[in-house]
Amino acid sequence: MAGSVRAMKVAGLAFSVVLLFAACGSDDDGDAGGDGNGDGASNGASDDISATATEFTFTPAAWTAPAGTTVSIDFTNGGALPHQWVVINLGEDLDSEADFSEDKALFEIEIIGAGSSTTESFNIAEPGTYQVICAVPTHFDAGMEGTLTVS
Repeated sequence: MAGSVRAMKVAGLAFSVVLLFAACGSDDDGDAGGDGNGDGASNGASDDISATATEFTFTPAAWTAPAGTTVSIDFTNGGALPHQWVVINLGEDLDSEADFSEDKALFEIEIIGAGSSTTESFNIAEPGTYQVICAVPTHFDAGMEGTLTVS
C-alpha cells in the first residue's frame, strides 16, 4: 500500500510539472506572447526587441516596433566573427554591399566582437518596412539581412 501511495505522489508531481511547462511554453515562433515577433508582445510591436548575430544570419530575422517610440534593442554576437545591426533608410533597399554607404544608414549598432552584446535605443517616426543588414564586409552579400517593420 505504501508503494502505491508513493507512486501516486510521484505521478501527481510529474503531472504538475507537465502542466507548469505547458502553461509557460511557447508557440511555434518561439515567443511566449504568440504574435510571431519573438518579443512576447501581443500587439506585434514592442518597445524592446532583441537580435542575435551569427554567421551569416540574424535571429530573429524580422522585428516590429511602434513608430515614434524609443525602442531598446539587445544585440548579441553569438558568432565567431564581428557583426553589426544596421537599419537602412526607408526606400534605400540595397541589393549588395557595394550599394552600402554610411549615409544610407538610419540607425546602426557599431561592430561588436564575438561573444559580445550591447543594448542601444532608437526612435523611428516614419512607418514602413526597413531593411536591416550586417555591414561588415562580405556579410550582407552572404545573406545577413532582415526587416524591421515600424507601425
